[in-house]
Amino acid sequence: MKRSKIIEERRRQVSPEVRERVSLSFQIVDRIHEILVERSLRQKDLALMLGKSEAEISKWMRGTHNFTIDTVVAIEEALQAPVLQVYHEVATV
Repeated sequence: MKRSKIIEERRRQVSPEVRERVSLSFQIVDRIHEILVERSLRQKDLALMLGKSEAEISKWMRGTHNFTIDTVVAIEEALQAPVLQVYHEVATV
C-alpha cells in the first residue's frame, strides 16, 4: 500500500503526548476485543450489556474514543474482567 505524503507529514506533526494518548486508547480497545473474543461475544453483545447502541460501541472500538474511568469501570463490570491495570510508583524522598 502506497503511503500518502500528506498523511505522513501530518503524522510527523502530532505531538508525542497525543501519540501516547492514542496508543493508550488502542491498548484499551485491544484488551476489550481480546475479552470479547475469549468469551465468544460480539460488539452487539457488549452494547446490550451496557444499554448502549451497537453504533456507539463500534465508535469506541475504532480506537479514537476518549474513555472515561466510569466507562472503563462499566465495561469491566459488564465483561467481569479487568480492562486496565494501573501501576503506581511511589516516589522515594
